[in-house]
Amino acid sequence: MTFETKLMAKFEDLSDEIIISIIEYLSLEDLILIFGKLNTRLSYIIFDHPWTQHQLYLQTMDNNTLKKKLDFIENMKLITRISLIKIRPFSIYRSIEIFNQYKPLSNFVNLQALSLNNITLDEAESIFTSECLSKLNNLTHLCIIFSFGIEQNNYSQRFECLISKILIHPSLRHCIFRTAQSLEFSQLQSLSFVEYLNINYCNFQSLYTLFEFTPYLRHLTATIATINELKTEQISIPSSINSLKLILCISLYDELTNFLKKFSKLQKLNIITYSIIEPLIFTSSWFKLITEYLPSLTQFRRESNVALENIASYVEPFHWPNGWQFNEKRIANGSNYSRVIIINTRF
Repeated sequence: MTFETKLMAKFEDLSDEIIISIIEYLSLEDLILIFGKLNTRLSYIIFDHPWTQHQLYLQTMDNNTLKKKLDFIENMKLITRISLIKIRPFSIYRSIEIFNQYKPLSNFVNLQALSLNNITLDEAESIFTSECLSKLNNLTHLCIIFSFGIEQNNYSQRFECLISKILIHPSLRHCIFRTAQSLEFSQLQSLSFVEYLNINYCNFQSLYTLFEFTPYLRHLTATIATINELKTEQISIPSSINSLKLILCISLYDELTNFLKKFSKLQKLNIITYSIIEPLIFTSSWFKLITEYLPSLTQFRRESNVALENIASYVEPFHWPNGWQFNEKRIANGSNYSRVIIINTRF
């Protein structure tokens, strides 16, 4: 045996940690096909090693294919080894419904992350029962993208009840909701432990309602898409919030200003608008607003559409003193407008 041969590394010589990192990139079928029957050590790593976790991705497929895949997972005794499930069917397939009927989600007791795309309210209600949630004690990340069709039979109340039930799940920390109607959080009555929340359809009043029950919230991304009458009583903002991203689908600059004044401990702020016309007087007021009401802010990001002839006057007020570093990016958006992105940072 030559000296070079002795130094040549083999796959089996790798540590368990490195092998586990490699097999996480493989589908379950490929994993079993390639490594499942090679030797005792690799079989142990795949099926029994406490660090090994598998991810289940279900794209568009017919019901028979879906059932075969679930049978395969069960036969290989991998149900309790799956930490992530992502189901992304097209609307012509009801993969989520069939999945839950054939292999209820409550069987995946070590599930940590779940993503469901194009799910109906009926499907969501059948999945997220109190019994099922009680068994998902490790679930920390959840993404639900609802179908655009709004069903009848008291949809709004059922929808709010479901969201409230999910938000108060004790282990949940990271939530993304894409909904077919505005979230009001009207049924939320208990505290939530969620720290990261991303919602695409709400209004300022619904956020105020949300804040009453989310004392641990650190990052919020919200799309303001509706107008609602604001209540005048004293509103408490969770002191834990340090990062805020707001997407405004409608022009609500006065409401936005009043909303932001309450975040005295905010560190990162990202404001996105799509309106072509934005008052330049509002643009010039950002520095004053931040200086007076957001003293802890270290990063400000502003993205909007600006007419080409107004870009210079739009950008100029964002050159701030007192240690703020200015960065600008422009992206063509039609023949007369540009998408202007301002990022101001201070250290």
